[in-house]
Amino acid sequence: MLKGKVKLPERDRRVLPDRLGSLVANFDEKGGEIGGSNWELEFGEELETILPNGLGSDRESDVDNEDNSEDMDQRVRHRPNKDVVATPVAVLKAIALDEKRSDLQYELSRREINLEKLQRIASTGIPDGGGLRATTWKLLLGYLSPSQDLREQELKENRQKYAKLKEELLLNPSEYTWKKEGEPSSTVQDDSDVDEPGPLRRHEISEEDHPLSLGKASPWRKHFQHTEIVEQIDRDLQRTHPDMPFFSGESSFSRKNREAMKNILLLFAKLNPAIRYVQGMNEVLAPIYYVFSTDIDKQNAANAEPDSFSCFIRILGDSVDHFCQQMDNSSRGILATLSRLSDLLKANDEELWRHLEFATKVKPQFYAFRWITLLLTQEFSFESILRIWDTLLSNPFGVQDMLLRICCAMLLCVKKRLLSGDFVANLKLLQHYPDEISIEYLLQIAWLNSITRHRSVTIELMNRQKQMSERKQRFVSRVVGQAKKIRASMLLHGKLHATICEVDKLAGEDCCKFFCKLFEGSAVFGKGAARLYATIELGNSTVGRTRHIANEHCHLQWNESFLIYTAHFATHIVFSVKEEEVIGARVIGRAYLPIEELQNGQQLDNWLEILDKRDKPFKGGPQIHVRAQFFDVTQDYNWSQGIISPKFPGVPYTFFPQRSGCRVTLYQDAHIPDKCIPEIPLARDKYYEPHRCWEDVFDAIDKAKHLIYIAGWSVYTKITLIRDLRRKKQGGDLTLGELLKMKANEGVTVLMLVWDDRTSVKLLKTDGVMATHDEDTRSYFHNSGVHCVLCPRDPDIGQSIFEDLEISTMFTHHQKILVVDSDIPNGNSGKRRIVSFIGGIDLCDGRYDTPFHSLFRTLGTAHHDDFHQPNFSGASIGKGGPREPWHDIHCRLEGEVAWDVLFNFEQRWRKQGEGEDLLVQPRQLDHIFLTPCPVMFPEDNETWNVQLFRSIDGGAAHGFPHAPADAARAGLVSGKDQVIDCSIQSAYINAIRRAENFIYIENQYFLGSSFSWNSNDIKVEEIGAVHLIPKELALKVVSKIEAGERFSVYIVIPMWPEGIPESASVQDILNWQKRTMEMMYTDIAKALKAKGIEANPKDYLSFFCLGNREKITDGEYEASEKPERESDYSRAQQARRFMIYVHAKMMIVDDEYIIIGSANINQRSMDGGRDTEIAMGAFQPYHLATKQPARGQIHGLRMALWYEHLGILDHCFLAPQDLECIRKINQIADTNWDLYSSETLDHDLPAHLLSYPIRVTETGEVTNHDGMEHFPDTEARILGSKFEHLPPILTT
Repeated sequence: MLKGKVKLPERDRRVLPDRLGSLVANFDEKGGEIGGSNWELEFGEELETILPNGLGSDRESDVDNEDNSEDMDQRVRHRPNKDVVATPVAVLKAIALDEKRSDLQYELSRREINLEKLQRIASTGIPDGGGLRATTWKLLLGYLSPSQDLREQELKENRQKYAKLKEELLLNPSEYTWKKEGEPSSTVQDDSDVDEPGPLRRHEISEEDHPLSLGKASPWRKHFQHTEIVEQIDRDLQRTHPDMPFFSGESSFSRKNREAMKNILLLFAKLNPAIRYVQGMNEVLAPIYYVFSTDIDKQNAANAEPDSFSCFIRILGDSVDHFCQQMDNSSRGILATLSRLSDLLKANDEELWRHLEFATKVKPQFYAFRWITLLLTQEFSFESILRIWDTLLSNPFGVQDMLLRICCAMLLCVKKRLLSGDFVANLKLLQHYPDEISIEYLLQIAWLNSITRHRSVTIELMNRQKQMSERKQRFVSRVVGQAKKIRASMLLHGKLHATICEVDKLAGEDCCKFFCKLFEGSAVFGKGAARLYATIELGNSTVGRTRHIANEHCHLQWNESFLIYTAHFATHIVFSVKEEEVIGARVIGRAYLPIEELQNGQQLDNWLEILDKRDKPFKGGPQIHVRAQFFDVTQDYNWSQGIISPKFPGVPYTFFPQRSGCRVTLYQDAHIPDKCIPEIPLARDKYYEPHRCWEDVFDAIDKAKHLIYIAGWSVYTKITLIRDLRRKKQGGDLTLGELLKMKANEGVTVLMLVWDDRTSVKLLKTDGVMATHDEDTRSYFHNSGVHCVLCPRDPDIGQSIFEDLEISTMFTHHQKILVVDSDIPNGNSGKRRIVSFIGGIDLCDGRYDTPFHSLFRTLGTAHHDDFHQPNFSGASIGKGGPREPWHDIHCRLEGEVAWDVLFNFEQRWRKQGEGEDLLVQPRQLDHIFLTPCPVMFPEDNETWNVQLFRSIDGGAAHGFPHAPADAARAGLVSGKDQVIDCSIQSAYINAIRRAENFIYIENQYFLGSSFSWNSNDIKVEEIGAVHLIPKELALKVVSKIEAGERFSVYIVIPMWPEGIPESASVQDILNWQKRTMEMMYTDIAKALKAKGIEANPKDYLSFFCLGNREKITDGEYEASEKPERESDYSRAQQARRFMIYVHAKMMIVDDEYIIIGSANINQRSMDGGRDTEIAMGAFQPYHLATKQPARGQIHGLRMALWYEHLGILDHCFLAPQDLECIRKINQIADTNWDLYSSETLDHDLPAHLLSYPIRVTETGEVTNHDGMEHFPDTEARILGSKFEHLPPILTT
């Protein structure tokens, strides 16, 4: 205890100012400065203890509320003789409690309260009843004056100021059109009407007050802007302590309480648009409002709302930066706080710290984020929370100081269990903290830590109080500044061209010294060598980032330009100047460019004022020079027009140009048996001809003379490529490894780049995400002519330090490439050409399949030595099926684009291979190789235009330019000392924006656009799945609904990502997928409602999966063992069903444009700095949907795929955009799902396409069907679950 060693300074009390927008009661503005040099904010106010039933304490104090100090002693029980040893423990506790109540009542009755003594008493817990906690809390938070002479007047004025804020910011605009009693009208002609309340007449309502007014000052416009925030607050308040009638239920009592809390939270959001309302603030407010509203003083209880508002602001003032993503990397952000907790644990128990940090890798961000941001309100019972807050708020060093010590004590109290636990066990323990831990013991441990830490109490107290006061003042100033800039978010959908030029040399010697001083003594680079960069932000998303430059002369020059695809709601474009730190970055200042200034499409060339963290100008007025021009998506001549000309130039601003005169061969699955696909008519009396991928791959390798280059996520040497007994080939019985060794022995240069799976995260191994045979493959080719290099993926991205995990364990080389030399068809020159294969099919186990996708019937033949089933623990051919069927898409490229694939491999080999001298130089061997040129004549109706796209950075590809201007000219993105090619995402965005009628997608994953998720139980800005593809699809459908046109989107995905379906990683991904779907369906539902259309959102956007079910047949393979009883494996085997795994990465637009590659629709694949990917986008110039539907090879592939999935070809399939088509396909898929999930099996499943098992409400909410929470035969939730111990960067 402090024992009265420190005398806290007295405070000048102030009231809420007249200025609209001030949050904190003790803030006053005089000439732009905060009034009062002694303005302080104190911590330690007590809470009134309540019972968890929500009805308040039933133990009322014997002390009358209006007591006099002179008869205080008469109300205190006499102490028993201390020598009486037989006194029961309960009696001793009661005596101690009464002593504490007496001390507290006496202290509160004094004319001038000793705040230090009040802190000391309250820190040990405040007795229930008598309004003690409410009064003490208000005192220690600085809301009540220590002087009783000032208290009543301050309360009155503060409550009046709150009422004024409510009237100005929360008043329903309809009340503007209602004449109040006694309020005269300026236009009244008849005196008899003057004092009559009621509706205003039409001529009495101003234009701005009309509900349809679009004026910026219109109260209706402002009212509608916050509708979504109100809805989110309402949902959160419904879930606040649902076991307490005070908060939950539909009684008038609980509704009144929720309405008051909603007013507080909404007022905070309106006054603080930079932070707004964040999920979890309701939990912080709940104890405050409860304690104040259950005060026995009826007047105080009636004013619980204004009092709670002011105290809520004071509590948030110490931790508000934890709710702001932009502050995460600052010294006051959540990362710094978590780091301080780690340091505190290390100082108190290094053994436990090392076990958590290194042995089990349980980082504080996995469990303590919620502890700290919500002030422990989710970890304990409500009664315990109040007791903990007594100590939190009584700490003279501030709430956050004691909060960290309590968090540290929580770890120390379960040390034994933590030391004996592994990663999963410890996470479970800390995320569900045991309730058997004594709260008093826990707080005692925390206080011991506090006393040990703070030996120089007097000096530390003064310094910390000063810091806390300054922090509150900065927060208040920032809020006041931001309250002036409230704007409605606007949709910025199109392309933003932005240039960050420079920060001007600061005018004025004093200003320059001040600004430069911010950069001195960098913890990373040493004094005077701070490395600075600038970012461009829209909403919660960073959309552009410059390189680092060293600050030397206070004149920063970047001159970097950005092309940014946008689909964001925002109020401003924010340009931030930041300094790199060891962890993350520190924001130096920000400049704001209002969105509305960009709407006319003109280029802006502005010097913007840089504001500090309080949104106030720096002294001397530094500015940032930027240029910006926005092109709305509707201004693009290709918008919703498809490919309007055969001369379409391709996707702009990319590394590889579009190539003409190419040939493309499309593949579905690894093999197509004879007569598997019926005749599909194409244009000019032709028919679609399906091709056989692995047969063509075998022939390409077998016939290569000079080079065979392979890059893959996995390459398995034991597979055979030829398995159809009716289509045997010479040498077809060779394994892939034997075939490659044979070609190397013939003198062919065989180079392989295989991803080096160096993961140390064992959880992923058991989830079935890895297991790539990389070491087996390298060992097989050791000391052979095949050069096999295992290359890790080590992207240099900003999240690496933030997530504190090894990047090489999280990201992969995911390209699937084969490049060979080939002869020239029908050529006699003897020269060779380059042929390339790309797509989704790795040359490894489990990939060979046909459109039949058998589960059991090929186990004795094609799949006996290639049994692949990673979704069940211990699955093997010895235990029988079902195997995991595999559906995929691949392609072969010929012409100049094949050379682009070769160039990509050469770039990667030069970066991570065994030396450039091993590469064949076909461009220099013109006597052997034809130079890159078209392979089809321009007049050939089957010619293709093809463009290559990638996701890759300079860490994986050699030769990327370093200068930002050079990178931009090469179609690359520069930022933070890295150069990235993220053109696959650009290709998808451009194709979606061009789409006129329909889009068909098959992909292994579907999640993204997290900035637009309408979830309220997570901080979406922390998810980081910011690619635009799902949002672009939703906006495309919305635009068609608004235009009164039909448009359909079909998306086929797996039932779940490959792996144990109940595992954390799979459930996390399913959870992100559900949120993505819901975001899209919500947008569509809102558009339908706005147009007055009664329709199911699935009439415009439908998700499907694939599955199979087979009856037992004679002669079927019989396993020698059985799976474990009651396992997923056993249930699936008995039910004779399993999903067909969709591994394709393909999109078809209007049957005229196709994208095929290795990239999934998730952030890992689209980012460019995570997984490396490759894809192609292509169209046939003679088969465009300009005057009539396209009927070329792309149409043929789609119809062949639909036949594979549906088992039929229907005339309506020719117009996928029509309502008839999408409803018919949904009807078939619904029937197939019913058969798939049925308890009985009478016949084989007639077709494979299944409706994805979700229900979509008319508002767009995605839920389970009744009685269908889990996938058949599993305990895996269809909608997934959120596992906080897996960082989102891993699963998005």
